[in-house]
Amino acid sequence: MARDPAAAAGDWLDRHAPPGPLAIACSGGSDSLALLLAVSRWAGRTGRTLHVLTVDHGLRRESAGEAAFVMRRAEALGHEAHCLVWTGSKPASGLQEAARQARHHLLARACKDVGARGLLLAHTLDDQIETLAMRLAAGGGWRGAAAMRPVALSPVWPDGRDVVLCRPLLAMRRQALRDWLTGQGERWVEDPSNTDARYTRVRIRQHLTALETSGFDVARLAQLAGDLSALRDAEQRTAARLAAQACEILPWGGMRIDACALNAAVPVICHAVLEAAALAVSGRESLPGRRAIVRLSTALAAGKRATAGGVMLAPWQGRTWLVRDPGAVTGRVDRPGTGSPDTDGVWDGRFVITGLGAGLTAGPLGRTYDGLDRRDILDAVPGFARPGLLAVREGGREDGTVIALAGMPGREDSRVQIEPLQAHRFCTRLLSAAPAVWFDTD
Repeated sequence: MARDPAAAAGDWLDRHAPPGPLAIACSGGSDSLALLLAVSRWAGRTGRTLHVLTVDHGLRRESAGEAAFVMRRAEALGHEAHCLVWTGSKPASGLQEAARQARHHLLARACKDVGARGLLLAHTLDDQIETLAMRLAAGGGWRGAAAMRPVALSPVWPDGRDVVLCRPLLAMRRQALRDWLTGQGERWVEDPSNTDARYTRVRIRQHLTALETSGFDVARLAQLAGDLSALRDAEQRTAARLAAQACEILPWGGMRIDACALNAAVPVICHAVLEAAALAVSGRESLPGRRAIVRLSTALAAGKRATAGGVMLAPWQGRTWLVRDPGAVTGRVDRPGTGSPDTDGVWDGRFVITGLGAGLTAGPLGRTYDGLDRRDILDAVPGFARPGLLAVREGGREDGTVIALAGMPGREDSRVQIEPLQAHRFCTRLLSAAPAVWFDTD
């Protein structure tokens, strides 16, 4: 007999829920409605504040009504509800992925607005099984087939940098949730796309249903995903130990690397460290591809320079350095560089800037160091990294006086605070191996 979802979710949250207010993503579908009802009971018992987030993506005529349904249900339960709307133009191709990414960002920003570090998601054991099958069908390797974690980092950056994804129902079957809802007289939203065979996810689900009908225990696939997850975690722990010995993150955003230590490691561990390093130093949201990592590791072994994945790896003064690709920041002939905020915010995915008032602008130092009165403070920074350093100027973005340089002692200004994000990103990637993709199947 299946366990009561409210009891299962409550026990899980007692052990794993982050402190403070919590947010829950609810579409009105059976999985997320079951999670909402289960968590609501737990919140009532524990006195925890719960914010209900629903996304109106505007992709179907019914989406506004479905969001309104969630809002009414949440408010009837006594929780504050928030409708997040995906505005702007929608892409002609890759719509599902774009919608998923937009949803990530909307939810992460809402979590920040309400002060919630934990975001509860309604993924089930069925989602775990379907994700494994989808990734294998797409030709992914064993790492891609590893299980979703019950607790993981948000996959969006920088919006989700302090958001933890929590999946209290990951061990439960979808049908058990539906039976529970039906027994309570509850109705839920049926998204027609969940039965539309044009989508790979739906076809995979239909094949799995046929397998289960024939007598195959599809839960074995979830067990396989769990075994692969344990193997992935062991690999990540080994990479983290190597990184602690071989990588030094500098406050200005670069990284000094012990090339001998990385080259002596087995390739898969070396690649894992380089992947995390490139992700942190580049400030990009998505992981560098395999081709980029192979290019960087080949250059590392040969002691040569290479640019890939938004970073540059190069020798300088007898050491090996990994820095932000300066061309990506300052611009190249064929495309402009990274945009700069004129107000507080995250610059290039690498630094949080606060205190940007009138007359102050943030941007790259540039190739000619305009506005910098003391160039000797750059002596410890490789020449190829200097144009991409974050500079705050007064009196103009390009020709104003440099009043602050990120990570440069002697170049601070009390009006502006600059917080580097590289160490946070590097460590959390290696220690938790946050998923690159969130498969939302509710």
